[in-house]
Amino acid sequence: MSSVNWVATDAKKTNTTTIHGMDVSDDHHLVKSGRSMYDAIDLLKCLITEDYKRFSKLPEDAAAIDYKDSAVPRERMYYEFATTLSERHGSKYIKIVTGSSVWGFIVTSKNDAKFKYGDVLKAASWRAPARNFARGNVIDDSVEKLRKETVRWTGVSY
Repeated sequence: MSSVNWVATDAKKTNTTTIHGMDVSDDHHLVKSGRSMYDAIDLLKCLITEDYKRFSKLPEDAAAIDYKDSAVPRERMYYEFATTLSERHGSKYIKIVTGSSVWGFIVTSKNDAKFKYGDVLKAASWRAPARNFARGNVIDDSVEKLRKETVRWTGVSY
């Protein structure tokens, strides 16, 4: 579950966000707004697998590799889901792929007439996104906003 905690470090308090059961400082490059596309894709993949882990009712801090040879189907399925999550880079979009399905698309063009760089789009098909409206932005949206409004393990939120 996501949470915001106060952690004392070096005699000062810093705000943190929990990702995969680990507290990450809000000034960390994955959490800060304005993140790079590389960091945004890493964060997105973390949030997708985190949502699948919640769905599977697995411990928040458990790693996928812990379930590689598990006899429990939901644990093994989590391992397979987490290790097959990938991205494919195209000229205008990055396609996020879960197994043999398209999770969604990220806009990588900086001169798109309708969308901003980093906008998250639902998949219309294997090859193309739904270009009706953006569901979020992986560069500028907060981790909490992405969790609540954009990311589901089954695909981009409606």
